[in-house]
Amino acid sequence: METSIILIYGTLLLSIISIWTEIKLLKRIPLWIILLALSLTLAVVFKRVSIVGLLYSVVFGISTFYFYKRKSVWLFLLIIGLAIPLFFHFSFVGFHNYKYLNGISLSPHSIPYSLYFNLDKTLIGLFIIGFSFKKMDMPMMSLMKPVGISLLIMSIFFFVLTSVLGYSKFDPKLPSFTIVWILCNLLFTCMAEEALFRGFVQKESEIFIKGKWSGIISVFIASAVFGLAHFKGGFTYVILSSIAGLFYGYVYFKSKRVEGSILLHFLFNLIHFLLFAYPALKQ
Repeated sequence: METSIILIYGTLLLSIISIWTEIKLLKRIPLWIILLALSLTLAVVFKRVSIVGLLYSVVFGISTFYFYKRKSVWLFLLIIGLAIPLFFHFSFVGFHNYKYLNGISLSPHSIPYSLYFNLDKTLIGLFIIGFSFKKMDMPMMSLMKPVGISLLIMSIFFFVLTSVLGYSKFDPKLPSFTIVWILCNLLFTCMAEEALFRGFVQKESEIFIKGKWSGIISVFIASAVFGLAHFKGGFTYVILSSIAGLFYGYVYFKSKRVEGSILLHFLFNLIHFLLFAYPALKQ
């Protein structure tokens, strides 16, 4: 792997991790912002991000910061609008994500798989979690209980369903790049998606809707949006993603911590990756 890639994404990983340390420089500037700025600067220097991409990142970051200072529906919609090009990797934004794997098959009966280091999508999670972060006020074991129960039910339900649908099947493996996949999936994919759909869409929908059923309604809203965001995988994938979103949303609803939904999302993906056809069976 190129040195430039290690520098760019290494500082990005440290930026994500440092959110939970709550370390600040000069007692004012969070360490995660310094590390993110360094990562983006390196990305510009090594031509992984254009000047347009850098400016877009700044605008998204400032918009997110002000949302948590002056919450409003209009700022909420603005952030959603700005997040869409980052989430779907629109070329005009100016990001050139590193492709680590290109169209490989993890087994003879699985469809080709590519692995990207997505800087643009990761920014969504970093800014949302970074600017809204609050120290966990519940024991870790209290968080693990709903995650563990949901993971067990979810795993049994999904892999029976996907086997019946011919979407996946039991296919144990341990690819040589598993460690890289774990880091990317946990910190670039699950962190970003759960921050956006649970930590932002679900959380703020519940606040805006209000009322007795606002929490349940917000779970369904976030799950539906989460499913639609996976439209590139086809109709079946949208339905499966929406159902998965209900489990992630439930854990967030019970714990009020995005860490819980991130962990459930990642562990479910890990079971899928290691034990079943990944990302799906050939049709």
